[in-house]
Amino acid sequence: MNVLVAVDARLYRTPDGRVWCKTIYGYDFWTRYLAVFDEITVISRLGAANNEEVKGWLRSDGPHVHFADMPMVRGPKGYLIHFTSFFKSAFKASLKSDCAIIRLPSLPATFVEIVYELLKKPYVLEVVADPKNAYSEKPLAARVLSYLLKRACLHANGVSYVTQFALQKDYPCTAHIQSNHTDEYFESYYSSIILRESFFTAPRHYQSFKNTIKLIHTANNINNDVKGHDVVIKVVKKLCDAGVDVSITFIGDGDRRAALERMARDLGIGDRVHFTGLLSSSNEVREMLLKADLFIFPTKAEGLPRAVIEAMAVGLPCLSTPVNGIPELLPPQYMFDPLDVDGFANAVEHLMANPEEMNQMSSMNVNKAREYEYGILDQRRRCFYDKLKEVVNASK
Repeated sequence: MNVLVAVDARLYRTPDGRVWCKTIYGYDFWTRYLAVFDEITVISRLGAANNEEVKGWLRSDGPHVHFADMPMVRGPKGYLIHFTSFFKSAFKASLKSDCAIIRLPSLPATFVEIVYELLKKPYVLEVVADPKNAYSEKPLAARVLSYLLKRACLHANGVSYVTQFALQKDYPCTAHIQSNHTDEYFESYYSSIILRESFFTAPRHYQSFKNTIKLIHTANNINNDVKGHDVVIKVVKKLCDAGVDVSITFIGDGDRRAALERMARDLGIGDRVHFTGLLSSSNEVREMLLKADLFIFPTKAEGLPRAVIEAMAVGLPCLSTPVNGIPELLPPQYMFDPLDVDGFANAVEHLMANPEEMNQMSSMNVNKAREYEYGILDQRRRCFYDKLKEVVNASK
């Protein structure tokens, strides 16, 4: 059985025919689908690159994984210009597959959802974020994608959410509304994270900080202020002014990096703010997390953040925001408004003065993160995908 997997990604094909991505969608990601389906076709924006450009990236192609191209565009104008091409790509790919798994919110993937709905072919959704938050800096896009996501959830055979409760409230599916799973309509929840047993550590044991602390923050794409990089820099400045020997490491890269580095220099803390650049490998990310004392993440928009769960898995105490699924991970006393510089700074100072509390946080976080270990999530995913296969077989 061939399943079409629609993702919101920018993939690149090199002259040798191999396909690459910067993060997440390496071949290892597709194996979750290959555990249930014979072949998968990934449909996404796909452009060309040379071998030099993709150094350090993840290889996305591999056995039983095929690719369907969509135009490589960004911004509303690009989608309008290539509107017909997106539909043609989605329609052509749909004819070669038995069913679809569509990851939303995503404008490219929405074209696939509409085609499958029109053709009345079986498909399910994996809802990975709330567009109202994810596109908060683009109000029109947020409204459009929110509407499209609500609509899609009502038409899909099955919907799985990255949160256990949060996204279900605003984007209910048919099975959720009817409070009844049937052979045709069903729902589930599981994170997209790939967190294997080898990633975990034992809880940490903090003693005295001697007024020195290393903070860390993870966001692969630094293209806007949604993940709170600017807030973290202000927190570091406030702590420095209070006499704390603090530094911050930002994992990730993007268009906003230069402006953030300039902001740090202008505040006189350029030597305390470090960017690693893009780390494609989870092992590289893990190594950086192990060197830090505290994870800080003033994000404005999330589904259920992989970054927080990875930090928890290596025993880091975490400070974040009460956005979407994060309250499913952290207690309320460790969440603050995304713009609350004073709240985050005061929390860091409080924890430095109370290492035993950090020990408790570390233990609690490791235990919570274990709920997202790959094997546990994979069982839930397989059950969800098996139900999609049953719908396909029943429709033949």
